[in-house]
Amino acid sequence: MPKWNWHAKVAIALTLVGGVIAVLSWLFWPNPTIDPPRERSYLSSTACLLTDNRGLADEQAEAAWVGMREASLETRIKVQYLSVSGPQTPANAAAYFNNLGLQKCVLIIAVGNAPVAAMKEGSDRFPDSRHVAISPDDIELPEGITRIRDTSLETLRSSVRQLVSDAAQSR
Repeated sequence: MPKWNWHAKVAIALTLVGGVIAVLSWLFWPNPTIDPPRERSYLSSTACLLTDNRGLADEQAEAAWVGMREASLETRIKVQYLSVSGPQTPANAAAYFNNLGLQKCVLIIAVGNAPVAAMKEGSDRFPDSRHVAISPDDIELPEGITRIRDTSLETLRSSVRQLVSDAAQSR
């Protein structure tokens, strides 16, 4: 019976270890079809929400934001919000409104007294954007600004969702 030299024994051992590693790697290798995509591709359009200093803590702003996000998931339109900080005056809110207009938001939704007042004053500077104010009937709005009246939060969410979806479809 021939003697196994140590080179042959090492070669066989390495082959067996390599085979075991290959089989275990194959068995435990993650399936790439299971992992969800890590990024979303969006449309080049953005719908924007302008709120007062309460931001999304305001019930109406929160309902509007939920509607915007739902529309974004369906249509891939980008959505963002900006809160007016500092004094809650039309003059201060105008800087924030102008910021959204300069970003070329296709739809600007204003919630709160100062943001709605800023929209009233500045909407004509951004004719390519659609303007929507969430406000009661007693506030007079110029032509060109769509009003969403104080309604139930569910109706508000649904109305905003439809407006954002329409804005995405029109681009």
